[in-house]
Amino acid sequence: MRRLSGVLNYDDTRAAARRTLPRSIFEYVDAGSEDELTLGWNRDAYRDLAFAPRGATWVPEPELGRTILGVPSSMPILTAPCGGMRLLHPEGDLAITRAAAAAGIIPVVTSASGYSLEQIADEPGTKFFQAYRFSDENAMKTLVGRANKAGYHALVATIDTAVGGNRERDFRNGFSYNMRIDLANITRMAPKVMTRPGWVYRFMRDGMPFELPNTADITPDRQPMELSALTRSGKSSHSPDWDDIAWMRANWDGPLVVKGVLTVADARRAQSLGADGIIVSNHGGRQLDGAPASLRALGPIVDVVGDTMEVLVDGGIRRGADIAKALSVGARAVLVGRYTAFGLAAAGEAGVAHVLEHLRSQLFRTMQLMGCADIEDLDGSWVQQATTSSLGLSRR
Repeated sequence: MRRLSGVLNYDDTRAAARRTLPRSIFEYVDAGSEDELTLGWNRDAYRDLAFAPRGATWVPEPELGRTILGVPSSMPILTAPCGGMRLLHPEGDLAITRAAAAAGIIPVVTSASGYSLEQIADEPGTKFFQAYRFSDENAMKTLVGRANKAGYHALVATIDTAVGGNRERDFRNGFSYNMRIDLANITRMAPKVMTRPGWVYRFMRDGMPFELPNTADITPDRQPMELSALTRSGKSSHSPDWDDIAWMRANWDGPLVVKGVLTVADARRAQSLGADGIIVSNHGGRQLDGAPASLRALGPIVDVVGDTMEVLVDGGIRRGADIAKALSVGARAVLVGRYTAFGLAAAGEAGVAHVLEHLRSQLFRTMQLMGCADIEDLDGSWVQQATTSSLGLSRR
């Protein structure tokens, strides 16, 4: 596809998305919260870590595949749950799911998707489902029951979104408002989006979907929530609490994963409740600004619970080399969100597939250059500090 020619890395993909999307939609994906300290720290953590390669070693075909929570995966990557993807491209979550299946990896489907969880479940491949609490406990239980019935393999409970993060770029761009389509909102938003007529055409042809279909039967007024509702404070938490997670464990048939863990204490709590895995995550720097970089929190957590549950990580992944570093620190796999979202914005399913192939080929080449034949062999001996800051490297 011509629009993907010359798109070789994260920065190229981000630039292609920026050319395609109105500023308000682009910054909805790109922004962090408040001063965006955590957003920057996520990236800095990978820059602060150097490899310790093995010389004079030829690795013709590095093994990238591994099993993640019982599911074979062609490489240690999952697509991260990202709300509002249908705003980027009409194919939205369907495109991400299809591209993941074609690449042989697992998508984590968000409950804030632009398509119903049942529609996405009908797509090929094994999928995980990420659950918010939304309006109340009953709303959460309804979603979990639907995901169980639809055949999702694992449930991912996100615990770091009690309220939406203070994403000031979104506030400036109007994402704090009620986004239901009416004359007032169309009039207010028109100047912000008309600079991208191609996006406007696709968005209008798709029915202008600012709402979240999975919430249609769980809100008090039986109307779907609009996406911007997730960025505002309400009377209850959008995140499940520990009692909710205990309920999930008792009522979910497959693996249970807790996402948003940044401390050893929370990792142990998830472990004690029977979680099969955790995702070390600060929500891509979009929630609590000043939370630690996920990579910096990873090592100590792996050292405490890594023998008893699978530990994944997200935040700051830009290249295949970053994936190798995360695995060396102790992650079982990584989740990639913004990168795949930008690929989606640039070229739909083809753009997501392009991004996943970038990461696969970069990881393959990195393993060759490191002299490492199998990702199962990666541990703390393969990395070293590039600076004096500590990452708490795991030697697993």
